[in-house]
Amino acid sequence: MEIRGVAHPPPPRNGRRADPSDLSRAEIATTDIGGRPLLYEHEHGTRVGTCLASWEGRNGELRIAAKVDDPATQRQIRSGQLRGLSLGTDLVQTGEGDVVFKRQAELSVCEEGKRPHTWIDTVDSKIVQVSACASNRRPGTRPRAHAPGAT
Repeated sequence: MEIRGVAHPPPPRNGRRADPSDLSRAEIATTDIGGRPLLYEHEHGTRVGTCLASWEGRNGELRIAAKVDDPATQRQIRSGQLRGLSLGTDLVQTGEGDVVFKRQAELSVCEEGKRPHTWIDTVDSKIVQVSACASNRRPGTRPRAHAPGAT
């Protein structure tokens, strides 16, 4: 089975990280998880496949492609039980908490990832997850200011 999805959402525009393991725009653009293990819920004894590639998506997110070899995990993904994605990041920090080294050690399939919007969205070339927006505004437009008393 081949899966695709979002492993890390676009970073905030202000550049602030909620966690030291969060990725910046530059880190997303240069991350390559091809060849890294695909695990079940970060359990290192449960390799269920292999990451094939990663790339920056059109909205600044980190997208992935992976091959799932384990039949039980394949069934859980097909049923919708496992649709989350979660990066396993190795960090080396100073005593003050500054990060001096960071790398993506693995990717895990899970029920739900820690970061928002990190889902498997494609299984064997079929879309299985979509986001629907119900706004009347077109994306990228801002509401018009109305003069007081105007209708």
